[in-house]
Amino acid sequence: MLGFLNLDMRLYKIIILLIVFGHNFLNAQTNDDEGTKIDLNNVNVQVKALPTIFLFGQQYTFRERDNFIRGILKSKWFLKDLSISLDLEEFYTNRVFRFNHKGKVELLLKSKKLPTNNKYNSFFVDGAAYSDLNITRLISSIKEVRIDSIQESIVLRKILLNELVELNNEISDIQVSIDKYKEVYDDVVLSKRLSDKKFKQIEGLEKLSILQKNYRGLKRKVTRNRLKMESIALLVVSIY
Repeated sequence: MLGFLNLDMRLYKIIILLIVFGHNFLNAQTNDDEGTKIDLNNVNVQVKALPTIFLFGQQYTFRERDNFIRGILKSKWFLKDLSISLDLEEFYTNRVFRFNHKGKVELLLKSKKLPTNNKYNSFFVDGAAYSDLNITRLISSIKEVRIDSIQESIVLRKILLNELVELNNEISDIQVSIDKYKEVYDDVVLSKRLSDKKFKQIEGLEKLSILQKNYRGLKRKVTRNRLKMESIALLVVSIY
């Protein structure tokens, strides 16, 4: 009987030890699990990335990008009087600088050239709200904005500038010759008071007439040259 009681006590102690050990083991597991948890309430997962723009292939932070898109879509970007001024930040250094441009640009929307009259720039009263709605929808879906130079236009403008220099040089030379002829024939007219008929017979007068005609022709070429340069778009704004 005594042996049975001793055995029973040993079993009782073993059971108590197992209960205590199991409780401590479960507590240890719970503490380990809690150590791997991340409190999302303390992590700001809703920080919105600042908008960016690619200028000549370089990425910059552009806080006012949405306003820029809205403004250029409503503007007459196809005219020479367009003026662009952007405050950009370097993507990594946060250094701020200003980009300025004067002159018309090309506008591409998803790689397609945007016509001058479109659903984003209606100038009619009834269409203004419709245009604003379309612009808002477009801005919400923008993935990327780029500003690049148009190489063909740059080459053409350089050619026109060189031609303009040559034309102005020719005009200067002709102007010198015209002034010399005028000085000579003005003296003749004043001193001898020749009639118009005799004045036209003076030697070299025909040369003066040719010089004046060439002068006017060169002036017209200069005007056409300047108009061509003003019509060239040197930049393209691409919206994707």
